[in-house]
Amino acid sequence: MANSNVQLSFEFLEDILQDQPQFIRDRECNEATPVVYGYKSKRIYGNNTNIYPNILGRTDTPHMKKIYLEHIDPLESYHKIFVLFSGGKDSVASVLDLLEKGVPQSKIILLHHDIDGGSNKKMDWPATKPYCTAFAAVFGLEIRFSYREEGFWGEVYRLGSKRPVQFQDADGKMKRIEPKSWSRSGELKELLERAEEEGNLETKQTIEDELKSYGYRYRFPAKSPNLQTRYCSSALKIEVSDVAIKKQLDTQENCKILIVSGERRGESNNRAKYNMMELHRAHAPSRKKRFVHHYRNIIDYSEKDVWEVLKRNRVIPHPCYVVGWGRASCACCIFSSPSHFAGIKEILPDYYENIVLAEIDLNFTLDNKLSLNEYVGNAPSCVQHNQQKAIHQLVTGEITPSDIILEDKEKWTYPAGAFRHGIGGPC
Repeated sequence: MANSNVQLSFEFLEDILQDQPQFIRDRECNEATPVVYGYKSKRIYGNNTNIYPNILGRTDTPHMKKIYLEHIDPLESYHKIFVLFSGGKDSVASVLDLLEKGVPQSKIILLHHDIDGGSNKKMDWPATKPYCTAFAAVFGLEIRFSYREEGFWGEVYRLGSKRPVQFQDADGKMKRIEPKSWSRSGELKELLERAEEEGNLETKQTIEDELKSYGYRYRFPAKSPNLQTRYCSSALKIEVSDVAIKKQLDTQENCKILIVSGERRGESNNRAKYNMMELHRAHAPSRKKRFVHHYRNIIDYSEKDVWEVLKRNRVIPHPCYVVGWGRASCACCIFSSPSHFAGIKEILPDYYENIVLAEIDLNFTLDNKLSLNEYVGNAPSCVQHNQQKAIHQLVTGEITPSDIILEDKEKWTYPAGAFRHGIGGPC
């Protein structure tokens, strides 16, 4: 009878946890919010310790049942730990948490996806890649880069196949992966140029129709949680990540890999439904004896918890936070507030002008209803002008390892962008 009561109690607890997840939303978080999860993690590496979620994982759909993972195995059992590293506060806290848990630096590999992909037209901060590189150097970590060629603007103006993905392998060299239809799209584009030169309108239309069958954008991503229309996240981050991880693991068998990312429930209603742990898409236990688990180690952290981790480790955040941004997304993230776009217009005017001209060219606005100039209106710039060093870093990308850790004599303070309720990034 006692065993039955225990089982009933556990099932009741499951229902409570599933229906009432315990986390603090960013919009409700401020400097006075108590620290809950952000205290220094216990050094569990090497202690044969399984990690269980605070909120039970979902099994409410066939897909969620398929990827369900009860717990993360002892961290020492994984051969490598790949961290999806944007350089934002959450990915920084994810890395610091692993180090505090005792994971050796040699086991951690940071993966950063470059949004601009070599394009001459930019969307992301000039400071982001240098910040990531400097952070890795300070903490003695390996970092690898990946991107979709021509990045954001190549995807906005895409006619035909998606562009190839390049990723940095263990040998440090960039490897190039072409979509199946890339070769044919290239042939068609050459034929299209010839038809345009010759003024052959009928042939031009036929070629364009075939190119469109392989893909067509000519519009900005939508402000939507739907990743098919908010394609910047899917095409430039998620898909690039999948290619980079799967291709790096293709040659590895009889191994165990952990993928770590820094999503948090408090960021949005959508992320509130994420599992702390699950099987990754690269998981291939039968075919290659390769076990790949996905671990969102700070998913239950509030924004206050995250800042507490950076404060304890005396890490200076990405300069966009220091200058006044609430998130370290792309400089011109489609979710930016009018004040943030006013800030871009002030310190990166070429970025702002690129969008204004593209809206005219595409006859399609970045905002769902308004042109960028209408959306910004007379909004004041968010830029904190007393932070000249950080402004210089944002504009020039000049960041070195000495810019990552605060000197002992200096006091760590919250950046101007802290507790801005996530404004300036995706929901």
